[in-house]
Amino acid sequence: MFFSEGSELREQKFRSLCAAFQDKYLGSDEFGVHAYLKYFKVHHRNGKITHLCFSSSDMNDTNTYLFDYKYSIQAGNARKVVKQTIFLVLDRNMFLPIFAMKPEHLGHKIGAYFGWEDIDFETSPEFSNKYHLTGDDEGWIRDNFKDTVLSFFSKSSGWHVEAANHFMIFYAHNTLIPENILFDFYKMGNHVHTLFKESQKELGKI
Repeated sequence: MFFSEGSELREQKFRSLCAAFQDKYLGSDEFGVHAYLKYFKVHHRNGKITHLCFSSSDMNDTNTYLFDYKYSIQAGNARKVVKQTIFLVLDRNMFLPIFAMKPEHLGHKIGAYFGWEDIDFETSPEFSNKYHLTGDDEGWIRDNFKDTVLSFFSKSSGWHVEAANHFMIFYAHNTLIPENILFDFYKMGNHVHTLFKESQKELGKI
C-alpha cells in the first residue's frame, strides 16, 4: 500500500489512533518535542516532526509521543531525506542508562572480532546475533536488559531503541510505519516501555 508522511490518509489514521487512545493530535511540533531528541543519535538540527500524537498521565508521571520524523543529510553530491516513525516516552519514574540498540550488520560483526564495542549476552545468542548494543555503563545496561527484553527482541528484527535516563525511543531507521499497522506499532512501543519499566522494578529503582 502506498503511503506518504503528508497524505490525507496518513493524517486520518493518526487522528483515529489518537482518538482510540484518548490522545491529542497535533499536525506539527507545538510542544517542542524535537528538543527531547537531542539525547539520541536520531536527532538532526534540520529535523521536522509531523503527525504528532500526544498523551499524558499525571498518575504515572509519563508522557507518550508518536510521530513521523524526517531530516536531510549530505550523501556525496546530493542531499538524502531520511524518514521514520518514532515512538517516544518520557517517564519520570524511569532511570535508564544511556544506550543505543540497532540491527547488527556485517561491519559490526567484523568489528566485534577485533574487540570493538558491542554488548553481547551469552544467555541470548539470538539477541546478540540480531542487535548491536552500545553504551558507556555496560554493567548498568546489562542489568536493564532482563530476559524478558532479550526474549522480545530475539523474536523481532530491524528495530532501534535508544534511552537516556527518563527518555526512551523506539523506531525502525528510515521507515515510515504503514498506516494499516500504526496501531500495532504504537502498542509495541508501549510494550517495550513496559518491559524496561518492569526491569527497573526488579532492580528496585521504581
